Formats: sequence, structure tokens, C-alpha cells
Amino acid sequence: MNPGKFKNRINVKNLTKTPDGYGGFVGNLGTDIDIWGDVQYKSGELKMENGARSKYKEVEVIIRKKAFDEINNIDFLFSIDGSSSTYRVNDVYEMVKDEYVKIIATDV
Repeated sequence: MNPGKFKNRINVKNLTKTPDGYGGFVGNLGTDIDIWGDVQYKSGELKMENGARSKYKEVEVIIRKKAFDEINNIDFLFSIDGSSSTYRVNDVYEMVKDEYVKIIATDV
């Protein structure tokens, strides 16, 4: 893997709970860390659900294993700079030989 391919900035977001002042909590997405990776768009499938059409975008992101270890949470959301979409992680594959991690994610 050529490190020069890591040209996309990825904003890792974690859900934080904030008190709302009425005894409850409000969930907010806060940017936790920015990492660099190689993003490839895999599919943009249209599906019918409950009489409505929905578009599901799937991306494949390759990042360094050290950057993934800093996140230390598999249940995170992320966005890609230049895109308005937020993605949820579905699968994580470790590439032992090259010290990289491949993440498969879909649009939320």
C-alpha cells in the first residue's frame, strides 16, 4: 500500500450524551479525531422500503492500524471531508501483512 494514497481526511465522530436541563439527555455527534485514509465508493444502491425509495451508499476505507487503534471503538460514525454524508461501520478487516485496516461502511 502506497501511503500517498491516503488523501482523504476522515472525521471520526462519537455520540456524546449531554444533559438537556429537564432531567433527560440529548445525544450529540462530536468530532473525536481526524485521520487520513483511502476512500473508495463501492455502491449506490436504490431500494424500496415501506413504499419509499432509499439510496444506500457503501464505501470502503483503508487506514493505518495505528490510527484505528487510537479510535478504540468499533461503534463509531465518520464523515469524509467534502461530503455531507455520515457513515456507519459495518465490517472491519485487518490486513496483518501491511499494518492496515479496511473498513466497510454505509450511509446513515
